[in-house]
Amino acid sequence: MFMVPKKAKFLLDENLDVKLAKALTALGLSCSTLKSKGWTGIRNSDLSQEVKQNDFVLITADKDFTFLWDKYQIRVIYISIHPLILSVIEPKLVNLFKSWNYDLTKPFLIILQEDLIRIRQ
Repeated sequence: MFMVPKKAKFLLDENLDVKLAKALTALGLSCSTLKSKGWTGIRNSDLSQEVKQNDFVLITADKDFTFLWDKYQIRVIYISIHPLILSVIEPKLVNLFKSWNYDLTKPFLIILQEDLIRIRQ
């Protein structure tokens, strides 16, 4: 169904609805939340280090990560869609995963917008 490699592990930032993690897991993707990891309230720099050490792709709406991804050499999907409503975000992410062609061995920033996907690698 999806082109995302089975080894991909996604981590949902606390600024997104936890129902999104449940929806992604229901699609067969590995998706954890900051709360499930015990990382709520963690500083962005510490979160970046955890993301790198644990080989996650961070899904976030925190614009700081559009800069931090390069500094920490991590993989980030930044959701730049407003308002952050699950019914709007979920289909955009599903489409991203269906057409996945991004190298998980390298750091990247994917910016998911209303009608556009941009990538920096």
